[in-house]
Amino acid sequence: MKLYKLLFTLLLFISFNTFAQRSSQLINFDWKFSLGDIPEAKNPDFDDASWQTVHLPHDASIAGPFMEDSLNSDRKNGFLPRRKGWYRKSLTLTDAINDNKVFLEFEGIYRDARVYVNGKEVAHQLNGYEAFLADITEVAQVGENTIAVSYGNTDMESSRWYNGEGIYRDVKLLITAPIHIDYNGTYVFTPSITKEKAQVNIHTEVFNETESIEEITLSSEVLNPAGKSMGKVSDIVPVGVGEVYTFKQKMDVANPELWGIETPNLYKVITSVIKDGKVIDAYETNFGIRTVEFDRNQGLLLNGEKVFVKGVNLHHDLGPLGAAAFERGFERRLEGLKKLGCNGIRLSHNPHDTYMLDWCDRNGMLVLDEAFDKWNDQFFGEGNSFDDHWKSSLKAFVKRDRNHPSVFLWSVGNETRQQRSPKADFGVPMLKEMVSFIHNFEPSRKVTCGLHPSRKSGAYRTENYYREGPPEMEFYMDVVSTNYREEFWPVDKANYPQLMFILSEAQAGNLGNEWFNINHHSSVGLFYWGGTDYIGESFGWPAKGWPNGIIDWDDHWKPFSYYIHSLFSEEPMVYITAYDEGNATAKLWNEVKLRYQPMFSHWNWQGKDSVQLLTFSNCQEVELFVNDKSMGVKKVPEEYYTKDITAHSAEEYDPENPPLLGPEMHKKLEWKIPYSTGTIRAEGKINGKVVSTHELKTTGKAASIELVADREKIKANGLDLSYITVKVVDKNGLLIPDAANEIKFMVTGEGTNAGVGNADISSNEPFVSDQRKVFQGKALLVIRSSRTPGKITIKAKARGLKTGVLEIESE
Repeated sequence: MKLYKLLFTLLLFISFNTFAQRSSQLINFDWKFSLGDIPEAKNPDFDDASWQTVHLPHDASIAGPFMEDSLNSDRKNGFLPRRKGWYRKSLTLTDAINDNKVFLEFEGIYRDARVYVNGKEVAHQLNGYEAFLADITEVAQVGENTIAVSYGNTDMESSRWYNGEGIYRDVKLLITAPIHIDYNGTYVFTPSITKEKAQVNIHTEVFNETESIEEITLSSEVLNPAGKSMGKVSDIVPVGVGEVYTFKQKMDVANPELWGIETPNLYKVITSVIKDGKVIDAYETNFGIRTVEFDRNQGLLLNGEKVFVKGVNLHHDLGPLGAAAFERGFERRLEGLKKLGCNGIRLSHNPHDTYMLDWCDRNGMLVLDEAFDKWNDQFFGEGNSFDDHWKSSLKAFVKRDRNHPSVFLWSVGNETRQQRSPKADFGVPMLKEMVSFIHNFEPSRKVTCGLHPSRKSGAYRTENYYREGPPEMEFYMDVVSTNYREEFWPVDKANYPQLMFILSEAQAGNLGNEWFNINHHSSVGLFYWGGTDYIGESFGWPAKGWPNGIIDWDDHWKPFSYYIHSLFSEEPMVYITAYDEGNATAKLWNEVKLRYQPMFSHWNWQGKDSVQLLTFSNCQEVELFVNDKSMGVKKVPEEYYTKDITAHSAEEYDPENPPLLGPEMHKKLEWKIPYSTGTIRAEGKINGKVVSTHELKTTGKAASIELVADREKIKANGLDLSYITVKVVDKNGLLIPDAANEIKFMVTGEGTNAGVGNADISSNEPFVSDQRKVFQGKALLVIRSSRTPGKITIKAKARGLKTGVLEIESE
């Protein structure tokens, strides 16, 4: 038996028998994988010796290849393949499983997953974004067990973006007593909150899977953010055979510490199932105490205070890592968005990894949590009716995420076709049913649905398009989520004063100036599309993804990122970028004209007499210097948002000149500067004092490769990552902005190359490779730790450049 199996078996035995409670163990490592439809692979005696060994999370599609014309790939999936495949794993179980329940928890398999244990099918999950339990109690045995998992991802309509494929999230082995808390079976909410006390309601589902009625004590203890007990409550109930009994408990917490954006205080409930005086199951649930209200005049009130949501939309892929759900990958992405100034994210358009929600809970980030995209068989596969599956999927989604204080609003869909279909009554019956379903199941939050940009009665590129009223669905959701059509808010609000708006998708291609188009006083906020570039939903070959993200898919900031930073952040900043108006492009997408202006942050413009510049700043004024000579001072317009909404009738409405809420505003200053080599510097000033600077220097010839790790010490747990930014620089260490060198990587020691990338969405280079060209001077290498402590050495070579060398410590 291998060492890792011995250690795992020992850990499992100690954990379960010491605490006499549930045991949950990660079983991500040493799976066997093969592409193809191999039905005999479910059998325990199948020979998988020739299969590839992989460690989860694993995306079986991200290695490619990219294919322009293919039967199993298209622009929606970023021209990466959709296929079938199998995973197998040998798992050793001890007699700790005897007289207990044994489960496998899969947090996500894309898609149409079937799970077999010892040759018997134990689970079938259609929805690739939905976590699920496989009960293996009847087939598990002491000693060796064979787990086999198949997936089928050949449905070309399963998603409008890159979904990845295979077991792309964590897998755990769960052992509980036969009487145990059901899957995601705790629900904690706070219906009454004052400064003096908060009422905490705790609903817990306890499942009796024995063959007799058992008298059960359920004890719940609340701990404050410092870990101090705030009290206990216990109930005693005889629970019937096969019954899932919901204990409904409540207690008061004195002087509650509220969860908020600046103070993300988290409480904890420790729930214990007790039989005959012995704890047989225990379960921890984090929660926050906060109030969320939506007011027609003030928008979002968090704990009674007005909050304007400054957010972005995110898809679930991690760029070069594909859909593989690495916690460090999500952490790095969210850290960057927090630094940008975001206080909210919309998780579009499917359930995301739970780590995202955990991070947002801990760091004060609001979440618009979205269950579905279209209301069709998209997530369930061709021939599997949405009507037959949405209730179970929506229930599982809400049940999983309902205790997260970061979740302030549920979304049940996005740009549904029913909205524009008279045959579907314009989506109203379906929306009413889904909103009612959530209100009855989880009444503490409101519900929305992202609207297609079209207007009433499905008006779509018609003569009367701009004269039609709001989509019918607007009146059957608690908060109105509009995608891109914020210009209609004034007329809709004037005609229907009860409506409350959130801009669920604001285009980023217009430099983000939609920020100034909406009333910040009465609206909830906005989410730019998208927060980062993502794979799929391409405009067409050779683009592999969406190009209009604020941050690139390597999580490197673009020049444009700093403009959003100037809008979102209160930290004084200034940034210089250059552009050529002749390179701007525009494309009609969903009735919206999306604009894209390439920008460059460098001072290498030899051959030009002058350069068009923008400076982004949230300061009062900016002074620009070239080689220490002042080019002048310009004032940044002060932000202005009207408190009153002017009524505009449909007859008065001019689509080419939509009503503005105030004077035309921006945070960008335009300059035309004579070019000379050397240094250009911008100084941002407040009250005449320099509070921020940014400078660019003319570079020399490319000389060497520089490797910069986001972290030089990582955990030796087989799951941690270090992101290495690869730069081609001159002798002074300045980035060469037009470098396109091909870099070859060598990784030795206790880590592996998990993926490579650059910001060029048109590149045909694979993400899984030991080489990559730099794009605009930069590339990315992601290192994954092994499970053994030690050094990881990275070397990066290119012809004509000094080799880059970096050491990382895995501990």
